[in-house]
Amino acid sequence: MLNNPYVFYGLIFISALVLIDTLLRALFSRRRANDEVANRLESLKKSSGSEQAYTELLNLRGVRERDGFQEIGNRINQHIAQSGLEISMYRRVLFLLALYLVGFLVAALMLKLGTVARYGFAFGFTIVGCFLILRFVRNRRIKRFTAQLPPAIDIIVRSLKAGHPVVAAIALVAREMPDPIGSEFGILNDQMTFGSDLEQAMLNMYSRVGAPELNLLTVTVSVQRGTGGNLSEILENLGQMIRDRLMIRAKIKAISAEGRITAWIMLMFPVGLFYMILFMVPTYYDLVWESGYGTYFVVGCLSMIFLGMLVIRKLINFDF
Repeated sequence: MLNNPYVFYGLIFISALVLIDTLLRALFSRRRANDEVANRLESLKKSSGSEQAYTELLNLRGVRERDGFQEIGNRINQHIAQSGLEISMYRRVLFLLALYLVGFLVAALMLKLGTVARYGFAFGFTIVGCFLILRFVRNRRIKRFTAQLPPAIDIIVRSLKAGHPVVAAIALVAREMPDPIGSEFGILNDQMTFGSDLEQAMLNMYSRVGAPELNLLTVTVSVQRGTGGNLSEILENLGQMIRDRLMIRAKIKAISAEGRITAWIMLMFPVGLFYMILFMVPTYYDLVWESGYGTYFVVGCLSMIFLGMLVIRKLINFDF
């Protein structure tokens, strides 16, 4: 029965469906857990005291806590801290080894590089891959934090208008808002509870998050504490301005969608065409590889493709 190709392909299809179903179940179960526990710090408080919950969260993210400026370390640790990942040193080493192995297999099986070139390509693949993954996770977390910031400011404004102090308003945000903004404001409230100044604690939070809109909030609070004024009215105007920035950003993203998809097509089409021809005519590129210049052609073409994508990305990205 297994000699029939249709049966074999059907088994492969069923296996793929089972694998996808398992991955989706794991993903959705994790999201349900996040929905049930809106703020993951609540689970920490169940096992440890409230005064230890935020300290434990900082230690898991690799941020060394002290009164004053948060010493995050070098740029890699800063990206890890701002991405919100809780990665131990053991898992970091395993992750780097896995990336290195993937790069080595790509160099050996797909690019047909020599022995020395394989190790060099694998090393570069590991560095670039690690940077891109951290950048993707960090940007995704910053976007989520920025989207949650206007509602959090609204909560602070309503709390201040009700007569609560600033510390109580921040604690309300930490209690009511989901992650990532709930955890960050919880750490902010924890630092203020144990004696840190509001301005310094907010600078620490900006260092942990890295969102530009949070810097606006930090500067606003710092200026208001120095010059005086109605803090609730100032924060209300700031929240509306952040909403307007997000709306403008969404409009720019919609207008530049054609350019962005063009960049991805330029990146993926040559690779897809190469493997399509290789699948249809396996011996089509034999003369190129036997000439000894195939590797140089591949590296040159990939470099030009990558450069072209960077140029298009510069044309469609807007700073405001």
